[in-house]
Amino acid sequence: MDDETGYTARAIFQSAMQQQQHAPRRAVDVGGLRARATRVSIAGVSRIRPAVLDRLSHGVLVATTVGEIAQEAREAAGRLQALGIAKEARVVLDQAAGGDDGGGRGVAVDVALECADGPRYSVRTEAGVDDAEGTAGVAARMANIFGGGETADVHYARGTRTQAAFHGVFAAPVAADPSRRLSVAVTQRLASHRPHSAHDETLREVGVAYSAAAHDVAYSLAWRSVGNLGADASPTLRTEAGHSLKAAVRHTVAVDTRDSARVPSRGSLLRLTSEAAAAPGDARFVKTRIEVQTNRALGAGFVVSTGMQAGILWPLGSRVSPLADRFFLGGSASVRGFHLHGIGPRDGGDCIGGDVFYAAGVSLLTPPPLAAAPALRGHVWANAGQLALLDARGLLRGGPAAASEVRRFLASPSAAVGVGLVYSHPVVRAELSLCLPIAAAPTDRPKPGLQFGLGLAFL
Repeated sequence: MDDETGYTARAIFQSAMQQQQHAPRRAVDVGGLRARATRVSIAGVSRIRPAVLDRLSHGVLVATTVGEIAQEAREAAGRLQALGIAKEARVVLDQAAGGDDGGGRGVAVDVALECADGPRYSVRTEAGVDDAEGTAGVAARMANIFGGGETADVHYARGTRTQAAFHGVFAAPVAADPSRRLSVAVTQRLASHRPHSAHDETLREVGVAYSAAAHDVAYSLAWRSVGNLGADASPTLRTEAGHSLKAAVRHTVAVDTRDSARVPSRGSLLRLTSEAAAAPGDARFVKTRIEVQTNRALGAGFVVSTGMQAGILWPLGSRVSPLADRFFLGGSASVRGFHLHGIGPRDGGDCIGGDVFYAAGVSLLTPPPLAAAPALRGHVWANAGQLALLDARGLLRGGPAAASEVRRFLASPSAAVGVGLVYSHPVVRAELSLCLPIAAAPTDRPKPGLQFGLGLAFL
């Protein structure tokens, strides 16, 4: 038994020895003793609903041995912390008054969960800068609102491109299970796409989502507006200008075994996102995106990482996909060595995105170059990717010409290589790279030289 339940183990051990005082001397397996929990109490938390405590204590009350009771109690304590109801939780078992439960089911045990109350409110400020944008914002959270682990999060940010962004979400666990949550979210964002595209975009969205283990299912209604066109806006932007409504259902499955999301040294990631948009919105399409990453430690501080991303957006009832739903490629967190959204189709000076893309990369992280800065790593990398519009490539028409175009699309990626430094901050990853583009299409915007990136996810 661990330290948290050691005192109880001794008490129950003494009870067991008293019951067997006339038997030959022998070792007693305390964990295997028949027992029944007669009561589960909790102390130290300011707010917990009785129904939640009933669900957490159910496994404890049906356990039949001391070991099972201790294990179920530890799991209940872990769920209290995962739900945000308690910051810390300690399990204490003790023999109930009366000793034997009187029903022939072994020792009667009282279970107590001694907790340290979790924080109810938190506010933090945020700031970030990379090649694409500088941002500043504030985020606030209210935890355990109704005593069942419910949370409310709000975030507001402004930046050099993001003129204003607000996101709010209320989430509640399902059946007191921290791995299953139901949430409602609202989002509003006004962003400028300059200088790579001469327009602004407004998004207002409301949605509901259900997450369970590796799966997340969401339904959302999003009103989008493309406007404030520049004087030199391309015909594509002028055609897309105006309002649109998207009603979509989205499913995401993710399996992540990495030891760190920022700078992993081992493990893998598989994420598949599928989305379908239909009535009552005017956007009609199906969209799929896959991301795969593997990481392997080579020893002596060296780590090799490989990553692949791909996606397709298939318009329904039209040959032209909505601009707001297209893929974009290029930038410090995407295919390095290119400007933000610097790969793929353009109309005049405007980046117009694409319906199909792929990107791949390989990175080698070296041991820290400075002993005084263990979070700083050397970085050698190679990236490649391609982005296209289905209709412009003739891929919607099928036939031999489409097959030939697919082969050409896969065989002619834009690519870059480089070296640099990676810094693993507790909440973000920062990169400084010296980039050398080695292949680019006429419409691409390569970015040789230094490139700085700040974020959580990199190719």
